[in-house]
Amino acid sequence: MAQQKTNGMSFIDHLDELRRRIIICLVALVITSAAAYAVEPYALTFLIRTIFEGSSDSLALINPVEGFTVKLKLSLIMGLIVGSPVIFWQFWGFVSPGLYRHEKRLILPIVILSTFSFLVGAVFAFHVLPIATRFFRSFATEGIQNTWSLSKYVDFMGRLIIAFGVVFELPLVVYFLSRLGLVTPKFLWEKMRYAIIGFLVLSAIITPPDLFTQVVLAVPLVILYMISILLSMLAIKRSARDKAAA
Repeated sequence: MAQQKTNGMSFIDHLDELRRRIIICLVALVITSAAAYAVEPYALTFLIRTIFEGSSDSLALINPVEGFTVKLKLSLIMGLIVGSPVIFWQFWGFVSPGLYRHEKRLILPIVILSTFSFLVGAVFAFHVLPIATRFFRSFATEGIQNTWSLSKYVDFMGRLIIAFGVVFELPLVVYFLSRLGLVTPKFLWEKMRYAIIGFLVLSAIITPPDLFTQVVLAVPLVILYMISILLSMLAIKRSARDKAAA
């Protein structure tokens, strides 16, 4: 009996639950973004000094409302990073009614690991950002200086950080699906070629339209996929031990 699922919710109940959790996520995002708005000037100064240190290139505000738009965008990015634990908790909480009771014990560790993986991906993206910036700055020639829109650059930065934060969730998602018996290491290995093609397409969609950032995102995805296969093997072994112990 302990192995039975505890989900007795109807389709309408699921929609109500989804709406409730989305509202909680939005409220958390508004609160964290409002808090981030207060420190946005310091974050922007740190960003420019770190990435454009020693460069004569400049960032410009090219329309009257761009300065305010940049403050909102940067605050939203920081708010999303700070509020990620709440978002992950709501996501996995929405998934949990469809799990067995013994599987529900995995929710809290998965929420913690999801948050950690997202933050690792965001930090990795922040280290990739100067490399990408130098690459794009290198196209300026003699007599031509880079003068980028600050709003467009914040868009580029935000898309890169969120993209890396999301793709770093791949090993954790695969481990979770493997514990549920939905994927196996053999399946992942056999579908690797299709996964690589999918990664290239996905990278082209979620990154700016250029080959450099597409490759920069696709390469870690392939590495994470290989790690996911190893974690899937560990998950299958762990499930087998749990069943034997039960």
